[in-house]
Amino acid sequence: MNLSYKQVENYCNELHLIAKNMNEIMQNITGIANEIASGESWSGNASEFYSKKLQSLSQNFDEVFCEMENSILFMASCAEGYQAIDKDIIREICTNLNITNPNLSTSSIFN
Repeated sequence: MNLSYKQVENYCNELHLIAKNMNEIMQNITGIANEIASGESWSGNASEFYSKKLQSLSQNFDEVFCEMENSILFMASCAEGYQAIDKDIIREICTNLNITNPNLSTSSIFN
């Protein structure tokens, strides 16, 4: 499977937006969990049960969110590294062939 650098960038942006939306949803869930835990809206065994479940979800979400963000950064970093290498290769080829104004771009060659 071949991906262009632009496609990788788009995937990173899309995943980052998804992670941001997930984080906003989790903040809402945490607010609900805190409300339930306070006993203001309702109390009893059921409220304690759901409060603990939502707290557990929140704790596990932090790890998933962090891993997702780290993966996005890694993917972007790898693409940037390969793009820099491709540019260096093209520059070296052009230098060796005495080409001063190439009409080449790495995005169109290495897709």
